Amino acid sequence: MKKKLFVGASVLALLVSAASTWAADKEITVWSWFVQSTMQKSIDAFQKAHPDVKVTYTYYNFSPEYITALKAAAASGSLPDVIGLQPGSLTQQYREQLEPINDRATKQWGADWEKNIFPVNRKQMQMGNPKGDTNYYLMPQESQVLCIWYNRKLFEQLGIAVPKTYDDLKAASKKLTEGGFIPMFQGAADGWQNENVFLMLANQFSPGIVDKAQAGETPWTAPELVEAMQAWKGLFDDGVFQQGALGAHAYPTGAQLFQQGRVGMMALGSWWMQESKFPPPLSEFVHNMEGFDFFYMPPVKDGNKASPPVGGIDIGYGLTKNGAKNEEAWTFLAELTNGVGLQEALNDLNDLPAFSGHEPKGDITDHVKEMSARFMADLPKAENQRFASPAVAEALDNALAGVAAGSLEPKAALKSVDEATQKALASK
Repeated sequence: MKKKLFVGASVLALLVSAASTWAADKEITVWSWFVQSTMQKSIDAFQKAHPDVKVTYTYYNFSPEYITALKAAAASGSLPDVIGLQPGSLTQQYREQLEPINDRATKQWGADWEKNIFPVNRKQMQMGNPKGDTNYYLMPQESQVLCIWYNRKLFEQLGIAVPKTYDDLKAASKKLTEGGFIPMFQGAADGWQNENVFLMLANQFSPGIVDKAQAGETPWTAPELVEAMQAWKGLFDDGVFQQGALGAHAYPTGAQLFQQGRVGMMALGSWWMQESKFPPPLSEFVHNMEGFDFFYMPPVKDGNKASPPVGGIDIGYGLTKNGAKNEEAWTFLAELTNGVGLQEALNDLNDLPAFSGHEPKGDITDHVKEMSARFMADLPKAENQRFASPAVAEALDNALAGVAAGSLEPKAALKSVDEATQKALASK
């Protein structure tokens, strides 16, 4: 009898052990281009609060690796539970594979949860949705503001003041080039960086005009947009961008050169502050962001103002149809965007919050705090950075590349964007 009791106890112990193992093996799969070291901190914080859940993260470089991986997984029905997204065109490309998150967010944060998200982010969350579709398919984690970063140590070394006019910008670029440095590094092989600079220029001529053009309310061939496209070409012709920019990539090439002090300026955004939180060794310029500060693109035409803040959602996350079947996946997504996971990202200065009421904590210098405060002051008034239609974004990318290469005239290039817009609007 004792032997039987012993066997029974053993079986019970095995069952308990198996149950414990099963519980620890609840798994959430996540794909993104989000910085791997920072994501791991977010995951660790989540798993500390949810010790029975394992999060498996797969990191990709955004372009082309991440874009290619998403396309392949969507085609085979094998998307992970949670995917990193940008609003507008990228979200719309995968909308059919995404689960609406409205009800889950309301249950998590209450009926007025949207009011805690900055205005430009709220607008972007539904960009490109079919008419009448009020669903949210991504939840923003972080915001960004676009700007021109500059190496303030190089500027001081060469006697360059922060450019206030386009002539100042050209003069600064000339001094940097003559000093053996790259003036303004442009990864013109990357559509996203070209779009960002064009948006800076277009909003100088008429704030909000790109949104009007996307909506079909203003033609892409409007005089202000043609002038912005001419100004875009001028950045190449006037030596503001480096030689060979059309074949260059912002990441990793441009970023590495900027970190090393070989570049004077670069059109990036508030996310550049995160460089100071990467594992050492860090260059003298990146350490505590000592070598960097930012300004907005100076007016490229007399009578213009400097570019207004442009930005919105840096990165958001979507719950896939696969993830909707995994009850833990939403819990992780919620913590990543407005909970313990978000706080870890902010502490790493990865970017600005998408929800109000958050700020970075920990070891942050006065210089970084001051820059972050300037970005946060500008975020509520930022112009929209994103494109609703993948086809329109692609058409603009092609137009910008063609004009920069000299193979397309500005107005003809923009006409092709207008045609893509009309086609996209007609299909909605």
